Amino acid sequence: MQRIILLAYYYLPHTTSGVQRAVRLAKYLPQYGYATSVICAGHAGLQPKLEDVLHVPNEVVQSPRWLVSLARMIQRILPYNEQLPWAVHAIAAARSVMAHGPVAAVVSTSPPLATHLAALFLKKRHGLVWVADFRDPLVGNPGRARAWAKPYDAALERWIFQSATAVVGVTDAVVDAWRQQYRRLAYKFHLIWNGFDPGDQFGPAQVPERPYRVLAHVGVLYVQRHPTAMLASLDRLVRQRLVDPARLRLRFVGPIQQQEELEGHLAAASLLAQGCLEIRPGVIPREQAMLETATADALLLIDIVNLSNTGYTVPAKIYDYILTGRPILALTDRDSPVDRILQRAGIRYACLYRDDIEAETDRKLATFLDLPNEPLAPSACFLENFDGERQAGRLAALLDALTLH
Repeated sequence: MQRIILLAYYYLPHTTSGVQRAVRLAKYLPQYGYATSVICAGHAGLQPKLEDVLHVPNEVVQSPRWLVSLARMIQRILPYNEQLPWAVHAIAAARSVMAHGPVAAVVSTSPPLATHLAALFLKKRHGLVWVADFRDPLVGNPGRARAWAKPYDAALERWIFQSATAVVGVTDAVVDAWRQQYRRLAYKFHLIWNGFDPGDQFGPAQVPERPYRVLAHVGVLYVQRHPTAMLASLDRLVRQRLVDPARLRLRFVGPIQQQEELEGHLAAASLLAQGCLEIRPGVIPREQAMLETATADALLLIDIVNLSNTGYTVPAKIYDYILTGRPILALTDRDSPVDRILQRAGIRYACLYRDDIEAETDRKLATFLDLPNEPLAPSACFLENFDGERQAGRLAALLDALTLH
């Protein structure tokens, strides 16, 4: 069995959605011949029961203090927090892993970009095969929207693409865009979707007895995803008496960026006053998040657009949502990855497109709220394409091709 290093800044016990992709890879890659040592950050605490997981910085792995200080100085002048000091600790940890035997490759998953920068060093210094996995793209990312920093992002992206042995994206839209822009490097780009862990055997749970139906959004509500148009539509339906606010709870469960701004929106304030909108902010354990998802009558999915104002990526929660079999209301673009996944998922859904006129949005929303909440089994196509075990197999096949050369 070959050994690889997985650089994943976010890992257990952290609860952010990006954690689960790294967890699935570490769990299933050994089945395909790759023993995986994970190097991650420890800011969310430690997970001492996990073997082959190093949380850094720590007291055992020693990093040169001058180099950490230099990384901190450079970080202060960069336009975004790339977590550069952590990269120094990750390199030291990787060297300690390599001291115990040969390592065939390093896989880095971002954000943050510190994972890729550490992997780049390991490839250059130790000749490792390097697969750079992007859960979110770099250029065009709405979280990196500073106009003056665009040349920085473009140069950094090109540097990583040119240096990595292979680059993985999580949606076809992202990978196709890379291949169009970097035609000479097109052979490096590979698609491995996000997905779900089949070992979780996650599905719908019994809906509690209650006098209202719950439409839930479970997870972080980023400021770019504030669903103001949908809230305005729901408020119009309530005012027109097409929706009884006592019979519906639109529930936001999880942290909300700029929560006061959301609550101050006219439609949100109106729905809050009528008890139709319920906000439960704050970080919750994954087990509780999954329970909230499994016991909702319907689920709200809010897509995010890139800086060109088009849907390009997929919120990781979509896979758990689909496994419940309950109706999904998606705020997205026509023919976005989210739109296409839902079309083939085998469950009830509705898409509110960003270019829908108000009357069409209201019609779609009213129709969706009348859908039955009985769960439907996801399609065989969905289960095959987004099974996390199979996706680890696809990464293993890529590693096979790269390490055999």
